[in-house]
Amino acid sequence: MDSAFVRWLTWFVELVLIVLSILISAVVFLQVLFRYVLQQPLFWSEELPRYLLIWMSFLAAALAQKSETHINITLALTPLSPRLQRGVHILTNLVILGFLGVLVYSGSLVTSITVHHRSTALQIPMAVVYVALPVGSALMILYLVLQIVRDLRNLRA
Repeated sequence: MDSAFVRWLTWFVELVLIVLSILISAVVFLQVLFRYVLQQPLFWSEELPRYLLIWMSFLAAALAQKSETHINITLALTPLSPRLQRGVHILTNLVILGFLGVLVYSGSLVTSITVHHRSTALQIPMAVVYVALPVGSALMILYLVLQIVRDLRNLRA
């Protein structure tokens, strides 16, 4: 059901997550090596993994949205008919869609405010870190819209 673009995008996000995981592991290993073995801690080795983890969190949240593995409370839906369950599911997804829209908007504002602020150790613009919020939220919106369209088609059937 997914288009070629959505499959490629999902593959790319998965690849980025793998690379980020490897980078975090490597930097933390280097931090331990330099701090405890060489007695010369790296000044940037605490900041970089933190920022990479922020990116990982938002990209992984988007993948969780794609596979519909976010936390879900289904106990309240169990007594409802299957058609009503689908309707409630669509309604909650629309509410989540609105919330994600707010995240994209407010994340974009924060990103634009922090363009000229630099991180302490790495001296990179903080916007590079904060842009993870609107990017991850926009990806979640894409996957959520596809799910809503699918659910609406199933509701008609």
